[in-house]
Amino acid sequence: MLGLRRLKGIRLSWREYIYLMLYTLALAFVAVMIHETAHIVSAIAFGVRFVELQPGFMGINPSIILPAWFTGTHRTVVYYAGGLTAGMVLLLFYLCYWMRKCRHCSTFFHWSLGLVTLFFTAVQFAFAYLEGHYHGAYILGAMSSFSPANLLAYGWAVSAVFFHSALCPWKMMRKAVDQ
Repeated sequence: MLGLRRLKGIRLSWREYIYLMLYTLALAFVAVMIHETAHIVSAIAFGVRFVELQPGFMGINPSIILPAWFTGTHRTVVYYAGGLTAGMVLLLFYLCYWMRKCRHCSTFFHWSLGLVTLFFTAVQFAFAYLEGHYHGAYILGAMSSFSPANLLAYGWAVSAVFFHSALCPWKMMRKAVDQ
């Protein structure tokens, strides 16, 4: 177990902190783009013409407005497609890149970057569930940071910390801390 004395020695430099913030912003942008692109591609796959799709915003969140005639099961699949696709892409990126990086180069900086990736993965999976199963609550929740829908997404994101800690334990950072 990593002791408290060792934990105090694990800090990010200013440069690493700036890189972490830039990575977080870039990953958030990429996740939103994948999410919305998956909605568009799945809607087109089910027969909606591209010109019938309308970009929109729910609060500050981008959205794709589907035509009124597009209803039923296909519409639900389009709702699920955004978060599931973005979540799967981010999860594959985490497993193929950050897991390997944490195993071979275990610095706190790399551990933090992997955590941010898994954090956004969990949020995308939560959004997929909410958007597909509770679409009305998801849309209403887009207007408020503390809506029940967003609180559920935050809970999934917090669970990512435990999942990441289990896959990339603190013990593995001893090498980097001791050097």
